[in-house]
Amino acid sequence: MKFSNAEFAIDKTYAGELKNKLDIFSQESKTKKTLFLTIVTTYGTKNNMYSIGLVHNEVTMDDLFLP
Repeated sequence: MKFSNAEFAIDKTYAGELKNKLDIFSQESKTKKTLFLTIVTTYGTKNNMYSIGLVHNEVTMDDLFLP
C-alpha cells in the first residue's frame, strides 16, 4: 500500500524494486501461476513508462469506501 497526496508515480528505481519482489515471491512460493501486481493507493497510479505493463490492477480509496 502506498500513501500519496496525488497520483502515485512509479519511477525507474521503484519499478525495479517491484519486479524484484515479484521475482522473489515467484521463486520462494515455487508457483507456476501468473502473478498480477495490484497497487493500493489513495488517488491511483500515474500512467508512465514504468507503470504501463507492470501494474495490472489498482485499488483506490474510492474503491474501498463505495457503498
